Amino acid sequence: MFFFAPYFFGRFAQFDKIVVFFIDVNYYSETYHESTQYEPHGSGDPIVLHWENQLLPDFRFEGCQRFPLTASKCILHSPVFADGLPSVAVFAVVFDDDVPAGVYYFDVRSQELVRVGDKNAALSVCSAFPESDLLKQSQAMFVYCGVMAQNVWRFKEAAYRRVQIDVGAACANTMLFAKSQGKKVFPLGGFVDDSVAVALKLPSAVIPLAALVQFPENSMVAFNSEDDGFGEFAYSNRNEEPVVSADPLMAESNARYPSRFMLQNRCECINDLSKCVKVRRVSSSALPGDEFPLTPAKFSNEYYMREMWYLSSQENLARPFVRRTVDLDDFSTMLRWLEMGPVTAFGGGLLKIWVVVFDVMFVYSGVYRYVPFRKSIYMQASEVNAKKFTKCFAVPEQAANASFALFVTADLKEACGVLGERAYRYLNLNAGFLLESLNMACRFLNKDSFVDHYVYQDELKKLCFVPEGESLLACALVGKCK
Repeated sequence: MFFFAPYFFGRFAQFDKIVVFFIDVNYYSETYHESTQYEPHGSGDPIVLHWENQLLPDFRFEGCQRFPLTASKCILHSPVFADGLPSVAVFAVVFDDDVPAGVYYFDVRSQELVRVGDKNAALSVCSAFPESDLLKQSQAMFVYCGVMAQNVWRFKEAAYRRVQIDVGAACANTMLFAKSQGKKVFPLGGFVDDSVAVALKLPSAVIPLAALVQFPENSMVAFNSEDDGFGEFAYSNRNEEPVVSADPLMAESNARYPSRFMLQNRCECINDLSKCVKVRRVSSSALPGDEFPLTPAKFSNEYYMREMWYLSSQENLARPFVRRTVDLDDFSTMLRWLEMGPVTAFGGGLLKIWVVVFDVMFVYSGVYRYVPFRKSIYMQASEVNAKKFTKCFAVPEQAANASFALFVTADLKEACGVLGERAYRYLNLNAGFLLESLNMACRFLNKDSFVDHYVYQDELKKLCFVPEGESLLACALVGKCK
C-alpha cells in the first residue's frame, strides 16, 4: 500500500493525443551495490582511496564536561561493532533537566555523556529535521553516525553499506531497551545531512546516518504525533537527486569524491526537506507458495522486555556450528520476536525476508519467505542443497551445520523509484535493525547467530530461487556453537 503522489518521468503532447512514456532509470545505488558484490574480499582498495591521508576522528574530547549516564537515557546496552571495529558514534541532543541542555557524545567505554555543544548547538541539530518543534519537547534525541576510518581497511568499498547495517543494529539495540522502560521511541531517517554534520562538527570520515527520538511514556506529544508519521514514514529525496553520470562534463565534479561510497553518500543526502515527500509502504499480503503458520511465541513479550537487561555483552565473532536441531517453538519465537521493534523502522516495507531451513523440527527443509504481519512463512522452494549453500560464503566452514539462515533482499530499482537514492540507506538500516533483533532473540533462547559479511550474491540467489531483480543486503546464520 502506497501513500505517494503519481510521478511521470516524461510526457509528450500532440494536438490529438497525449503519449506518456517512461524511462528506465539506472540508479547509482544499483551500481554501487553491485560493485561491492563480485569479489567480497577485494572490492575496492583502501590504498587507491588514499585513506592514509584521512585523519582518524578524535572522540576523547579532553577538557569537556562529563556526566554519568542516567537510567532515563538508554543509548546502547551492548555496543554493536562490526567484527570488533568501532563503526558507530552516538551523539545525544538533550533538552530535559537531567543534564544541562546541549549536545553530548556518548562514550561507550566509560558509559558517560561528554558535553560537546551548548543549547544553541542542540537547536541547530533539531533545525535539520522536519519535526524540529516536536524534537524540542522530547526527552532526548540520539544521532547515529557511521565511522569509516577503520572499517574501510576491513571492508574496502563495501565499508559504507556495512557501517549502515551496524547503525541500524545499534538503533534496534537502543529502541528495544528504551521500550522495555516504557518509553516511546521513534526512528528518524529524514534530515538535512550536511546541516547535522556541521552542527555536530563531524570530520569527513564520520557520517550522520540515522536518529532516534525518545519521549517519556506519558508524553501527549508522542501520542498525538504517532499517526502523523513520526516513525514509519520516510522522506524521499527523488525530487532533488544529484546527477551521477559517466559523461566527461561531469567527470570533474565526480572526481571530488575519493571513492564510490563517498559518491553514494552524496546521492543519498537530503539538501532541502521542502522538496522531499513523505512515503509510507506497508506490505502484509499473502505470498504464493504453501503457507506455514508459526506457533505462538514460547515466552511472553513481558518476559522479553524484562530479561533483556540481564543479557551480557557478546562479540559478533564467527564460530563453527555443531549439528543441532532447533525446536519448532524456538524457531517460531525467534521470527515472531522480530516484531518487538518496528520491522519498518525507517519507512521500509520494501525489504523481503527469506528463511532457509536446514534442521528445524517439524519444518520441511527448503526456502521460505517470511511476512511478519501475517505470522507465517511461505515455501518458495521445497529443497536446498546444504553443501552448495555453504559454498556461497567466502569461508564455507562458518556456514556449515547452521540450523537455518535468514537473509534480506530488496528490489533496488523499485525502492529507489519510491524513495529516491536515499532508499538504499533506509534498506540497509532496516536490515541491520532486523539482524540485531534476531541476534537478541537467539541469545534469549540459548542459540547463536552470526552475521556473515562475505557472501557471493549471485550464487546464493540462484540456489535459493531469489528473483533476478532483487539484491542481497545482509545474511545471518543461526545454530548452536560448541
